Amino acid sequence: MRTLSTGRLLASSTLAAALWLVVVIVRWAFSQIQSGAAQLSTLVPEVMPSGLLWGESGGWFVIAVVIGAIAVAMVHALLTTLAGRAGALFVASWLATVAAGALVGLAFDIATAWSSLAMFGPRGLLVGEFGAGAAAGALWGLAAGWMPGLVARVPAPAHSHSGGATRVRRPVWLLPAAAVAVVAVVAGGVLADQARTDAIQAEVDAQREIEAQNTFGALPDPNAQGEPVPTAAAASGELDPQWCTRDKATLLKGEPDAATGHRGLAIQLMNFSEEPCVIEGYPDIAFGDQNAHLLAVTIEAGSSFMTQDLGPQRIEVPAGGYAVAHLGWDAASPHGALVTKTVYAAPTAGMERGSWPIDLDIVEGSTVAVTAWALDPDPFPSE
Repeated sequence: MRTLSTGRLLASSTLAAALWLVVVIVRWAFSQIQSGAAQLSTLVPEVMPSGLLWGESGGWFVIAVVIGAIAVAMVHALLTTLAGRAGALFVASWLATVAAGALVGLAFDIATAWSSLAMFGPRGLLVGEFGAGAAAGALWGLAAGWMPGLVARVPAPAHSHSGGATRVRRPVWLLPAAAVAVVAVVAGGVLADQARTDAIQAEVDAQREIEAQNTFGALPDPNAQGEPVPTAAAASGELDPQWCTRDKATLLKGEPDAATGHRGLAIQLMNFSEEPCVIEGYPDIAFGDQNAHLLAVTIEAGSSFMTQDLGPQRIEVPAGGYAVAHLGWDAASPHGALVTKTVYAAPTAGMERGSWPIDLDIVEGSTVAVTAWALDPDPFPSE
């Protein structure tokens, strides 16, 4: 009876690992080409998930590749010794290559699906392309397994005419070594995938920081908590029938004005009806931030550095005439802050608010002074 030597078994399994490693390196090399030639990588079996291969996994990528090659060698050697009977070493080694590629590919599949498994349990395996690595590994083994098979086959001695089955000795350490190697593939793949995820997040954060430097206020946050801007404020009493309601008047936004460290904005009321209408007191004002939430701002009736409040008085706005109120506030840094992206206003509390999109450095915590309505003698000031 012929015996497969440990040296020949080692040579066969090492060749299998080397062939697997060559496929990984070739696919990675194609993926680095900055042209349409990168599509050549699709012709190479994806024995290692492309997420790890093309991602920014750093040193963990190299470690995962090395561990994967070792696992291929260990599993190949174990399965060759288990299946190698009755002179079928060529076939046994070939099939062992197929199985080793599939098993290591499955281990990488589990690694890349680990986060989904942790969150959703077995249903997480339905996310993405789970199983693609195992299928590609089996395909690779089917195409390349004949080469380790040739190395594993033991030729008959030249001086012997006797036949006999080939007996394969399996070292006792092969089973635990193969098991540890496969588990290490999963662990290494998880760490490499986490390193890739962290690198992508760091790049996103850096890009957001760059954008924030050139953006008015903090970037919108779809997960931000906040209160929507109410469509109207609570009314303090019943409206006079002569009041400048929506069927008689409309609000217009003026252009922001600025002085050193101070800001102002005019809000006009235009009576578009053919009859006079009445307005009294202060306009109802609110501000919306970049997340479409109510901005926490203190509204105070009165004067500011740039505005003068004459106090509330009942005024009659003639047909085609205008009334005006002014907002005044101190300038503030918008960098990284919740800022005003929308101004909401109504002629008085209780009436429906209109709105205008506008960037103002009224930030969270600001105080805004509002003057009472007054007739606007010059609704179209010259520039």
